[in-house]
Amino acid sequence: MNTEIERQTAGQNSEKKVAKKASTNEIPMVDLGVVVEFVEKIETDGLQTLTAQEVAKRTGYTAATSTPFYRRMVSAKLFGLLDTTQGVNLTKLALDYFKPTDDESKALALLTAIKNVVGYQKILDRYSGKRLPPQIEIVANLIEREFNLTAEAAKICAGAFMSSVQRAGLVQADNTLITTLPQQARPAQVSEAAGAKVASQQMSPSLSIVPSNDSESHYLTLDTKQGRRVVLQAPPVITTSELKRIQNWLAVQFHVVDSIEEGGPTAQPLPESGSTTP
Repeated sequence: MNTEIERQTAGQNSEKKVAKKASTNEIPMVDLGVVVEFVEKIETDGLQTLTAQEVAKRTGYTAATSTPFYRRMVSAKLFGLLDTTQGVNLTKLALDYFKPTDDESKALALLTAIKNVVGYQKILDRYSGKRLPPQIEIVANLIEREFNLTAEAAKICAGAFMSSVQRAGLVQADNTLITTLPQQARPAQVSEAAGAKVASQQMSPSLSIVPSNDSESHYLTLDTKQGRRVVLQAPPVITTSELKRIQNWLAVQFHVVDSIEEGGPTAQPLPESGSTTP
């Protein structure tokens, strides 16, 4: 008898564990365009440093716990546009968008916002350089399985993702998803001084990952005589998958040669991650 009761209890507990969620705070349920408008209102109405409850009332919501407001706040934090550590405040990334200091800042801020969402990483990796599926259900299925959501909640998240990458300018005319700053978002002309800076960077390669509050810089000297070095700015702790992504990214970013000498070096491909050079 006791064994049967234990089995029933275990079965009930198992059902609770696999129960799908109708909401999530791991992935945005509101798209980037709506979030940008929401954050802009906080900025223009001078609502920074206020509590979430006060911000909710002043932006037309009944309470901080109301679903529309709560989802906007969660999404804004996932995108890295709001910080609620001490009141509701715009982050540096948000200021880069609303108060840009150069031509690239706004476009780069939107790209960074997309990449800030950890839950988007598998989707970005899966479709980067490929055409997004024409049916939103395909992306929704991926999200449903990854985050254990109901079909309806997953479809909301999938819609938010599709609209967000469109808003960030990461979907090309043929529906291909790109994960780098679009060429058209860059300044059309480069000044002579900027050109000199690019030439200098080619001699002294600098790898820069958009820093977070806990980022630190690392330096690798390549040639002391010519002053060539690599500068890496990143969080002090990264995952194995992130390291692999960095290695793969380096493989296509650098032009690798046997040596830098007059007479024309011979280019050699960078070894794949995990391989050894003979």
